[in-house]
Amino acid sequence: MNEKHTFLVDENLLGLVRWLRMMGFDTASFKALSDDELLKIAYHQKRILLTKDRLFFARMPENLGYLVQSEEPEDQLVEVLKHYRIMPDENALSRCFKCNTPIEEIDRDKVKDKVDAKTFSIYQTFFWCPHCQKVYWEGSHFTKMQNKVEEVRKACKLDE
Repeated sequence: MNEKHTFLVDENLLGLVRWLRMMGFDTASFKALSDDELLKIAYHQKRILLTKDRLFFARMPENLGYLVQSEEPEDQLVEVLKHYRIMPDENALSRCFKCNTPIEEIDRDKVKDKVDAKTFSIYQTFFWCPHCQKVYWEGSHFTKMQNKVEEVRKACKLDE
């Protein structure tokens, strides 16, 4: 599991948050927090603080954060994973994209009123976030995300 690599993303990299969560990484983000508040959270929660803000990065204690260079979120993801020499693992697609909580399988009957009738009739297995109540299922979007995870794994192949 990716427990040893947990991230805190500042507001300059909010597009990266969803990508890290998709890969199964515990990734926190907060809007409108001061740099000092972000530093405290990163330190106390033992999170890697990711930023694009050069001045903020220059003030960080050594080894607390990383200055992301890439512009596009997918490129940022590959950059961060390569920098820390980590790969998405079996926990990819296991976190809520919205709130970061691990998702859980839920009894199908409990989501009947939370998804449209067509989705309910097509899919047998559903997952939900116990924190924000978002419901997930393994539809065509899920397959596309699985393919993205594989693409990222290939892009992150570490030099032997």
